[in-house]
Amino acid sequence: METIVQDLRYGIRQLVKNPGFTAIAVVTLALGIGINATMFSLVSGILLRRPPGRDPDRVAVVSGIDPGNGFQPDIATLSIPNYLAWRESNQVFSEMAAADEYRTASLTGQQESQSVRSAAVSANYFNVLGITAEIGRTFSAGEDQSGQEHVAILSHELWQRRFGGDPSIVGRTIRLSRENYNVIGVMPASSRLMGFLPELWTPLVIKPDDRTAAAHKDRPVYLFGRMKPGVTIKQARAEFAALAHQAEHDFPESEKGWGAMVRTLPDFLVYGFGIRAGLAVIMTTVGFVLMIACANVSGLLLARAAGRKKELAVRLSLGAARSRIIRQLLTEGLVIALLGGGLGLLLAYKGIDLVRAMMKFNEAFDAIGLRLDSNVVLFTVGVSIACALLCALVPALRASRTDVTASLNDESRTASAGRSHARLRTVLVTGEIALALFLLIGTGLLFVSIFKLEHQYLGFQTGHLLTASVTLDSARYKDADHQAAFVRDLLARLQHIPGTETAAVTSDLPASGAGTVTIRIQGHPDLPPGQVLTAADFVITPDYFRTIGMTVLRGRSFTEQDDATKPGTVMVNQKFAERYLPGEDPIGKQIRLEVAGSPSGWSQIIGVVNNVKRYSETEAEDPHVYEPFLQRPRPGFSLLVRATGDPNGLITGMRNAVAGIDSELPLDHLMSMSTVIDRQGGGDAFFSRALAGFAFFALVLAAIGIYGLVAYSVGQRTYEIGIRIAMGARGQDILKMIFREGMTMTAIGGAIGLAMSLPLPKVFDAILFDAHIHEPSLYFYVPLVILAVATLAMYVPARWAARIDPIDALRQE
Repeated sequence: METIVQDLRYGIRQLVKNPGFTAIAVVTLALGIGINATMFSLVSGILLRRPPGRDPDRVAVVSGIDPGNGFQPDIATLSIPNYLAWRESNQVFSEMAAADEYRTASLTGQQESQSVRSAAVSANYFNVLGITAEIGRTFSAGEDQSGQEHVAILSHELWQRRFGGDPSIVGRTIRLSRENYNVIGVMPASSRLMGFLPELWTPLVIKPDDRTAAAHKDRPVYLFGRMKPGVTIKQARAEFAALAHQAEHDFPESEKGWGAMVRTLPDFLVYGFGIRAGLAVIMTTVGFVLMIACANVSGLLLARAAGRKKELAVRLSLGAARSRIIRQLLTEGLVIALLGGGLGLLLAYKGIDLVRAMMKFNEAFDAIGLRLDSNVVLFTVGVSIACALLCALVPALRASRTDVTASLNDESRTASAGRSHARLRTVLVTGEIALALFLLIGTGLLFVSIFKLEHQYLGFQTGHLLTASVTLDSARYKDADHQAAFVRDLLARLQHIPGTETAAVTSDLPASGAGTVTIRIQGHPDLPPGQVLTAADFVITPDYFRTIGMTVLRGRSFTEQDDATKPGTVMVNQKFAERYLPGEDPIGKQIRLEVAGSPSGWSQIIGVVNNVKRYSETEAEDPHVYEPFLQRPRPGFSLLVRATGDPNGLITGMRNAVAGIDSELPLDHLMSMSTVIDRQGGGDAFFSRALAGFAFFALVLAAIGIYGLVAYSVGQRTYEIGIRIAMGARGQDILKMIFREGMTMTAIGGAIGLAMSLPLPKVFDAILFDAHIHEPSLYFYVPLVILAVATLAMYVPARWAARIDPIDALRQE
């Protein structure tokens, strides 16, 4: 311990004596470590943060496996009949709960009506999770029975925002969706599950209709269970796979092809967030940036060790062991790395604020709650120690092999030790160039792909569209007739708003991930077991296509006469016709949609429209089917209004139109369609900007490394260059020599980087959903960028070398 303290004191004195060197090394590492710590806060907040509750690893989530495939098909919701059957028959859970996490309610009070996210859960839901209320209590047995269900639990956020954190709210009555509810508790802020954002909870009431065979078509709930002692997640999966197979056997009309997946609660929350692959790409990128920073600092330490060879030779001649020299230099590297880590933490503290601000594009990301927690601090300490080894180990080993006799006798600048160090620095900088080129190509591939997605034609006109969502409560709009009447009245009012061109209603906004429906085509043979036909399902009013700018290619569009009194009609898109009716005339074909709550009769295809992307973030085009709203009214829908000018100018008119029919009905998510698309792609924009910033930083570090190496080489070879000039070499010859050596190093590094980056398109296609990233031109342009940067980095030291005065150079020796 005494010698370690001595090494620390001596190392600190040496660094204080060389403030310029110390500042450059510390700042270089601080930037690399700070970037890594900032990005690791995402890993900590998403992957490492434990869910709330008692022993969350013993809580399992049961989700459905959607045979329609698509992105993450194994986290689909399940039907209530399956919940009731599996709750009684499973042998792996001691207790099982259900939750409909994606409801909406209108909260009415002294302030204006507000739409709030709500969840309907079984009475034992919080008990299964092991979460208790901050004030008040959670649901009791029987409160999820009809007639006893008018109780509510508030989230901490809603309690603070709407009720000012008043603890007397417990026991008071609030008005939800036109009905009175008694507040029985407030949940702590830490009780939020990642990806689930309810602002209040009400009991999940199971009605007689929910127990029928037809209810299997409606899948609103996730299932939560606490595993019995000794039960493994593998056993739970096998159990529910068998239960899903039995449900498919008993109810083939609605359960065909469906399965069940079981995950632990922490695994389900992370998997459902769908960001694991993106985080892996980001952390790999910042890891490479840190490696480049470490290579630069290692080069500085090599140069410094070359300048200290006489000092080290004296210490060795006086009896110092090589291990002591290595330990001393490693200690100095550790001091630099820890100083860089401390400064990196300060940078990360500010960086996390910046990342948090950039992630407000999405409620789910905004709710993650990034912070400089213990995981980030421990990660930073670990990275700092690793940096110390990466930066200082090789220079320390090199320095410990100093030739004592040669170093004490030879005062030449061209000593072999210096050249040996220079060769090692050349290897390090060549590696920096390879990594920088690799990162630039990888980032470029992702950036170009995201840019193309952001600017692709989605199949409709996004400009001048104002959107809003409406949820009709069952208290006033209890049946389809009331829902249809409200929509007719509202559309008539919207058409009279000054600046409105046309208006429509849709169950889902275009390019925003509509739900999937299973279909059957009359006259087509049944598919093999486990296979089904699916399509994105939209329920729309007649002016929908005109409002969003779609084209009816064949047949006709819906009219007001396509109502519940007429035979079923549907429209399909081109992709539907190409995939399911190839070589056939789709007009007049009969199809059946397996939709809960609607007649299972046949509907006639009356028209074909152009393709619209199902998701704005992908290039894929899926089959779509469109149903007339008047034949299947829905309580929840979106409004679309096309404006003649700025759509935001219609916001007040839209609010007044809704309030003119129902003053207690709130509008939610009131924004332009362009804003909707931007928010959906906000994650991609954050991802691409972050990667672009990291790649640029890597390029700058590589340029600094090239500059430092060439400048160091010129400094070491001043005597040699002076002799060359004295013997008749021109400045132009010296420039060519310096550039030739630098370009050789750049070419080798570039070739290695190109070889490393060749598999990147296939790697991205494998880890990123529907990526299809291919941009061959980047493999030509990026090396040109590296070449240009290397040329600029070499120019200043090469020009200085060409102007060396041979007399001064020889006099210095």
